[in-house]
Amino acid sequence: MIEPFNNNQTILRQVSMGNTDAFHQLFNFYWDKVYSTAFMLIKMREQAEDITQEVFLKLWQKRDSLADIENPDSFLFVTTRNLVFNRMRRMKSEDAYINYVLHITPDILSDTDHLAVYHELSNCINEGIHQLPPQQQKAFKLSREQGFTHEQIAREMNITRETVKGYIVRSIAFLRQYLKEHAMSLILFLISRDL
Repeated sequence: MIEPFNNNQTILRQVSMGNTDAFHQLFNFYWDKVYSTAFMLIKMREQAEDITQEVFLKLWQKRDSLADIENPDSFLFVTTRNLVFNRMRRMKSEDAYINYVLHITPDILSDTDHLAVYHELSNCINEGIHQLPPQQQKAFKLSREQGFTHEQIAREMNITRETVKGYIVRSIAFLRQYLKEHAMSLILFLISRDL
């Protein structure tokens, strides 16, 4: 077994060649550090977990370039910081858009329409969740709907904490894509139908 903290270049080179065992070692070794950085910057537990999962998802997606990285600690810190700042900007612009829809144009959407938007988005998310593989679906629901920690989910499902993390990472990646493809057209339809 290669220890990431003893030989960074070797493990990064192996991950860059698609070695999933090396990636799991990297994931397990750096998870807490990345999460701590994200939490320190954004101060919200769930957002920090999402960002941490996104860091590792990006790391795997861009694994071809990992062999050139000399300092993984620095690379992961910068990646985490950038994702936090992007998330904060997105949250700010989403808040601004919601405020625009709800306050600047109050006549466009009635209370019934607000409920309809919420209901339809909720349905869209649930449809996406139902398309997840059964184990991912169960882990995701335990995490997001029941507030279980990764350790609690691992015990409940009789799997490792690392497996839980992997399920959650893949679930979030799938649901983000699913919502991009389905939710925006739904919102635009609901907002524009009364214009």
